[in-house]
Amino acid sequence: MVKQITLTWKDNFTCDYYENDKIIKKSNKLTHHKFDVQHLPSNIKIKITPWKIQPQIRFDGHLVNYGLAGIKPWDHMIEFNLNENYLEDYFQNVIEAKRQYLSRTGQNVPNNMESYVGVDNAHPEIVDKIKELIK
Repeated sequence: MVKQITLTWKDNFTCDYYENDKIIKKSNKLTHHKFDVQHLPSNIKIKITPWKIQPQIRFDGHLVNYGLAGIKPWDHMIEFNLNENYLEDYFQNVIEAKRQYLSRTGQNVPNNMESYVGVDNAHPEIVDKIKELIK
């Protein structure tokens, strides 16, 4: 369960923090803003001035990826939904993104993923092919 959201940017910026379209907190002209999550589940909107910046966002101190976290960056705000199982969902999104990246055929990578990522697998036949090509 996410209890705190922090936003960081190199320059000062201002934030208005909303949960379910209700303003919870305003934070003015800082490079680092902290917001405590009041209610779950919630639709979170953080209106940002100046526009068109994408600050780093952390949930309970952990840096998250906008795409994997389902964060929609608008010109003037960021928006996302939080629920009690948000961190488990985020972790599953990370695993699924890795599977999609590693998949060469567009199908799901099998559960023995270590054979694809090279853990305990030197892929000697591929190494031999590469050596032949560079001779």
